[in-house]
Amino acid sequence: MSGPVPRWLRRHPGAVVVGGWACLNAVLLGVLTAYGESELALLLWAGAFLVLVLACCAVLVSCSRGPLELTRYRVPSTGGAVVLLTACGLAVGGLMFVFGSWLAALAGPLLLVAAVLALRRRSRGSV
Repeated sequence: MSGPVPRWLRRHPGAVVVGGWACLNAVLLGVLTAYGESELALLLWAGAFLVLVLACCAVLVSCSRGPLELTRYRVPSTGGAVVLLTACGLAVGGLMFVFGSWLAALAGPLLLVAAVLALRRRSRGSV
């Protein structure tokens, strides 16, 4: 894309991302149709495409109502974030015994981030 970025694209990048995702799913639906997939698979894929189109419309309406799309959010380093991350890490770690040891790759980073946040909070002196 050469030249300046259009104003609507700068103003609503979230809707463009979701719309692009919907377009990709429309292309994949066409590929499934070309390869003669069953009607049930086509209906399920078309339903997913419809959900993405509705999500794109919702994001576009949400973007146009206010300039809060580009608000930056910070992760609080309070005890609540540590407890939530630890609980999620332990839950994924527990699911590791049911679904396999590959979930350790998800549980490990969650518990590591929780430990870093807890240590950072403790080093600031707010126990």
